[in-house]
Amino acid sequence: MSRKSVVGLDIGSTGIRAVEVKGRPGSLRLAKAASIDLPRGAWVDGEIVDDKAVVTALKKLWKKGRFSTRRVVYGLSDPHILTRQMDLPWMAEEDFREALRFQVGDALPVDAATVEMDYHLLGEIQGTDERGVGARMNRILLVAADREGIRREASILRKAGLEPVGADSPSFALIRAACQGIVPSDGKAHALVDIGAEQLTLVVYQDGQPLFIRTVTNVGGAIATTAIAEALHVDPEEAEALKVATGLNGPAPVVAPVAESAIFSSGDDTAPLDPRAAETMAALAPWAATIVGEIRNSLEYFHASSPGVEISDLSLTGRTVALAGVRERIATEVPVPVRTLDPFLGLPHARRLTKEPVPDTRLAVAGGLAMGGAA
Repeated sequence: MSRKSVVGLDIGSTGIRAVEVKGRPGSLRLAKAASIDLPRGAWVDGEIVDDKAVVTALKKLWKKGRFSTRRVVYGLSDPHILTRQMDLPWMAEEDFREALRFQVGDALPVDAATVEMDYHLLGEIQGTDERGVGARMNRILLVAADREGIRREASILRKAGLEPVGADSPSFALIRAACQGIVPSDGKAHALVDIGAEQLTLVVYQDGQPLFIRTVTNVGGAIATTAIAEALHVDPEEAEALKVATGLNGPAPVVAPVAESAIFSSGDDTAPLDPRAAETMAALAPWAATIVGEIRNSLEYFHASSPGVEISDLSLTGRTVALAGVRERIATEVPVPVRTLDPFLGLPHARRLTKEPVPDTRLAVAGGLAMGGAA
């Protein structure tokens, strides 16, 4: 790919995020960033349902962001991409790549002829073949993308006047964003958790290379909104507002001046929790427990499959991380330091971006996609 400017484009069920980076690896800067909401139902379960709504939103986004180019690298949606760790018989690299499609065909849940595939070599291990005999094996991270899904998304981008120059895995983009586009060499293993509207993705990487990727569907913020709507018998819009206003620990207390007579009061003057807030918290509790449980289960599975590799920290990103109490809940139940990924990805950035409404970590995937295009 040339070093022309490129925009990373991340389309999800609730909106579209776009980030333009300039420079080269080691000296990248965040030039422009913008996001726009999508109408409910335009993007469902990783599929574009309303082409016209998405095309309209993309045109508005380009006008809002004032990007200097229409060249884009877009993230593949979850139904269109499969990532799986596999152990396959060792071969020299050129032979291994040539035989890959035939070796993994029976292990894929789809027809191997319908996907584009690539792999990342995790290392060589001593395993056993189908006869139980010790054998040298390649442990790989296989990435398979639905060819027709890639073409469909590219077609919709072209209808919006954009030029798709690449498609990439959002998980790989997250790693680039966390590493600020530079391959680290500290030898430490790090975890990333992206909690979106509909799914949770956990990635473990070391020296900029993926070691483990797991995606869990039907656990994102939209599931929490649905739980509130059903428990309180309200529509989704009101449920979303209640979720944001209440969070996991209840609404923020209102600080009022203390009356002089209250200094000598011996009674408990604590205001009771609003019943709707209490019901909202009760509806969110099982959902929060599921989120934490999935993160812990993923980390335990990784440790079991990669003994001796210790995770040094965990970074959070995604739309749902902004919900009050989520980061704190995860931090109290995960045995590693937890932080939120920098909205500006640790890059120098244009001053006007700082003056805009507070950005959120949903820009991480789009930023990582743009970094891949700048490489």
